[in-house]
Amino acid sequence: MRGMEIGMAVADPALADDVRRAAAAAARAVTEIDRGRPRSAWASATGLVLDLEAASTMAEAARAGGLPRRDGVAIVAAEASVAELSAAVDVGAAQVFALPGQVRELARFLAAREPDDGARSRVVAVLGGHGGAGASVLAGAIAVAAPGRGVTALAVDADPWGGGLDLLLGCADLPGLRWGDLALRGGHVPSDALVAALPGRADAVAVLSVGGGPAPEIPAEALLAVLDAGRRSVGVTVVDLPRRADAATVACLEVADVVLVVVAATVRGCAAARSVVDGVARRARSARLVVRGPAPGGLSARDVERAVGLPLLASMRPQAGLDAQLDGGGLRLRKGSPLAVAAGRVLDGVRRSAA
Repeated sequence: MRGMEIGMAVADPALADDVRRAAAAAARAVTEIDRGRPRSAWASATGLVLDLEAASTMAEAARAGGLPRRDGVAIVAAEASVAELSAAVDVGAAQVFALPGQVRELARFLAAREPDDGARSRVVAVLGGHGGAGASVLAGAIAVAAPGRGVTALAVDADPWGGGLDLLLGCADLPGLRWGDLALRGGHVPSDALVAALPGRADAVAVLSVGGGPAPEIPAEALLAVLDAGRRSVGVTVVDLPRRADAATVACLEVADVVLVVVAATVRGCAAARSVVDGVARRARSARLVVRGPAPGGLSARDVERAVGLPLLASMRPQAGLDAQLDGGGLRLRKGSPLAVAAGRVLDGVRRSAA
């Protein structure tokens, strides 16, 4: 959902037609929300129009910490009763519109929604199909490659028990906020202030990681609030996800523009990745495969694609000296290297999907 699209969850056909008329008058397209995946539309739609049932569902998710506060929400009904007004307060809706009488007012509301001109961040989630797949390295490479394409990046480490994106990117010793410093309970995060407070690299990459000390649990509402801040402040947000279905991981899978599953070109890698892929496919709006070599048994990237069951986005050869480089100050991308090529293909693919 992107551009000037309005997300709509309105069951009554007559009300839905009125919403479409208002959107057409406001030069906005309408996309119906998947009620089973409310987070995806909540995070990415330019504006949202909900009926009472949908508003109540989203208000319940917000109270449970599953949704950050956002603007651009409206509720529609045949009559603005106490129930609709109460739901508007709960979900943070700006107004309740009684249709068809207030179609013009709804059109003006929708016209005021700021179009997404492509500057809002795309969220790319990366996780390994199995242990040792190299997902963190790919996530870091995507973030590092972004500035070379004129895109600022936010790298988010959502795996408290991982090796740490700050170490991988060579900024572990730099001052700035880590997850343990943040106390986010939903709501908008001042995006520019957050990104400026994070450690990072001179090539326009900010990094939010766990840092030293005990690994904190990352609440789903905190991760969603950070992703929302990223969407409003940088060109691409890259999230390194763990291979477990905790609340934060599930939330990220649902709101990400694309989820990348990294799989080694081995029979065991393909077998292990199947269960991960099944879980991702149930939750993600878009999921793609990245295949990492070597292939000791001769499996091609297309063989892995068929075995795993995800569309192939990119494959990469082994990169000589990578471990030594990571231990020697952090990831650097050499033009034409396997990691640089794979990261570029990912960024180009995300850009095409946003066009």
